[in-house]
Amino acid sequence: MEFSKQNVSNYYLYDTQVENLFLSEYMALAPGEYVKAYLLALLHAQMNLPMDDEALAKALSLPVETVLEAWDYWEERGVVRRSYPDPSNRERFEVYFVNLKEEAFGRRSPAQKSSPAVQLDDRELSRLYRDVQAATGRMLEAREPEEIAAWLTEYRMSPEFILYGYKFCAAKRKSTRSRYVGEVLKDWKSKNLSTPADVEEYLSEMDRHYDLYRRIFRELGFSRSATEEEKRLMNKWFDDYGFDLSRIFEACKKTAGITNPNIHYVDAILSAWYREERGGKAADLGAQQGGIEALYEKDRRENAEKTERIRREVFTRIPRIKDIMEELRACSIDVSRSMLLGENGKARANQLRGRIEELRAERARLLTAGGYSPQALDTIYTCGRCKDTGVLEDGTRCSCYQEKMRLLAQQEGRA
Repeated sequence: MEFSKQNVSNYYLYDTQVENLFLSEYMALAPGEYVKAYLLALLHAQMNLPMDDEALAKALSLPVETVLEAWDYWEERGVVRRSYPDPSNRERFEVYFVNLKEEAFGRRSPAQKSSPAVQLDDRELSRLYRDVQAATGRMLEAREPEEIAAWLTEYRMSPEFILYGYKFCAAKRKSTRSRYVGEVLKDWKSKNLSTPADVEEYLSEMDRHYDLYRRIFRELGFSRSATEEEKRLMNKWFDDYGFDLSRIFEACKKTAGITNPNIHYVDAILSAWYREERGGKAADLGAQQGGIEALYEKDRRENAEKTERIRREVFTRIPRIKDIMEELRACSIDVSRSMLLGENGKARANQLRGRIEELRAERARLLTAGGYSPQALDTIYTCGRCKDTGVLEDGTRCSCYQEKMRLLAQQEGRA
């Protein structure tokens, strides 16, 4: 007697396995086109089906350049690796999908897996929380202590590394939301950066517009890296002029009719467009940026006042909610302390998390019964995408920046 199983010839009948590490740590901040390229290529890799960049681009209705940019993006983040059968030909390569669990956990020794990477006593942990609050100029968010403890234990980040991340985000990204800071820190760790010195060395070679430089150069057909002068010009297009990529690509297409396309030609086009949109006047860019930042600061100040006014009103009408908020903060700090104990603190941490869920549910019920929405105590923002900073999490200008430019022009009588 023989046993056999019918082979499934239609790949629609199979499932593609995607690691949760990819979904939770990498997908959220990635451009959608890059995620689509990754997932469809992963399907073909798992099924061992032939596929090349041109076919992938056609299947996704994307330019092949976008697919190539996707592999640059994912390789820089350690999600894929490329190999070159012919080292002299960098245009032909094979893509290898990295096992993210193996990268994150598989190479540790058993001793490393069972013990937390960082041991802090209550005094040291409290000092870290105080330093974070000083760097951000605000109190810790409800879940923030627990998130910081996870960075210390699960990701083996040092207190100095975490504090540097907060200071960097406050100074360079104008956002200190814990989720955002966590994404920045995890991205640094994925690049094998572990200390503030490592990060500073990395940042000296790579700035927040790096991916944008590459995309512009691909649009122009350049295969080399940008010079410092070219970076300065491209930074001007984003930061001073407020143009988005689609507008810059439109200017790049104007080079199709010239013999030697170059950045200065594109700069002349964009500068002319900028002057036209300003009514023919070459505005003082420094003063304009200061004016736009003042508008954002006004939004942040007014929204902070509105948020505080609503919270005072809620606490006055429903005093129990203030007690809940204070207990939530205390529970979150206790969870973070328990997490630092490893297995010894696991039961206590789970108990505290259960209490936190009870408190959140009680808070939502009280708010609803009092005629408020469950999100009534959340911070108010004029622009929810950039949180009133003008900068998105990928370093590009938010669409509201153009609105601020128009508002400033109206106020100055230039529109």
